[in-house]
Amino acid sequence: MADRRTQHLFAATVLALWLTLLSGCTRAGVVDPGGPPGGSRPEHLEWCGMLELPDHMPDGQPLGGLSELAFDPDSHLLYLLSDRARLYRARPHFDDRQQLTRLELLDSIPLRDQKGQPLKMPWADSESMVLTKGENGATQLLIGFERHHRLQRFTLDGRPLGDAIRPPALEGARDNGSLEALVNHPRYGIIAGLEFASRGMAANESRLFDLKGHQWRWQRSSANSGLTAMAPLGDDLLLLERDFKVGRPLTISLRRARISDATPGSVVPGSTIARLASDEGWRLDNFEGLAHIAPHRYLMISDDNLNWLQRSLLGCFDVPPPAK
Repeated sequence: MADRRTQHLFAATVLALWLTLLSGCTRAGVVDPGGPPGGSRPEHLEWCGMLELPDHMPDGQPLGGLSELAFDPDSHLLYLLSDRARLYRARPHFDDRQQLTRLELLDSIPLRDQKGQPLKMPWADSESMVLTKGENGATQLLIGFERHHRLQRFTLDGRPLGDAIRPPALEGARDNGSLEALVNHPRYGIIAGLEFASRGMAANESRLFDLKGHQWRWQRSSANSGLTAMAPLGDDLLLLERDFKVGRPLTISLRRARISDATPGSVVPGSTIARLASDEGWRLDNFEGLAHIAPHRYLMISDDNLNWLQRSLLGCFDVPPPAK
């Protein structure tokens, strides 16, 4: 029987072929997000641009496998994390209408282990990331890993800080379906989310948890819809879910989780803000990363699995505030 990594690569190839049939393949530059007249449903997102990223950095380093984003408003830098333990730095540019027009690619570095060596599989499956502040006020990265499930703090140049963090909430997590989502919430601090159900949970549930020992349950759109990213949305959370199965349209859902209305151990109430489906004209790919960059404004990134049939798409959208 093929190992899990081989199965994952096979699934990525099937996904790439299916997406190519659904939406065609374009190259780097500004692209139209597509979608039906009137925009998304049930609510209306305000799109502020979409870019298709090149396959390589200016220095020739491959660019791809992008699983998460983090934005530093102080430096106006965007950090892009690949699922091969590599960190990229870039700067987004907007025009006079505040439309995303270009991503200035700067440099990249590998994430390293305690001995200073670049992380290698199966220790290098980095899937989620947030910016945090250390005790000395310095900006750090907190990164979540699958397979060897753990959280690890890093300096901005990829060096590990302290020991790995392995909260009890990771027990029973799937090998390739665990720490896909992290958020640094302004009120509740670090909250992590598992992509799929852990052992003993309902098939359509995911576990949310903080680093203080609190856990919540999140009901995903369906058992096949994986939780891939989170970002703050006022006092709520904005959750990104991806639903893909061969023979069906790719669906990306943006959902609101009212974490402040839930007590630890309970189901977090939520609703769907937008549902984007490839058979409705949306230009989609394997969206996995999400970053909050300004009031009501977000960026999301797709993971091309380093497969030439797929694309690294960087989308920009605004979530209008709820009507009062």
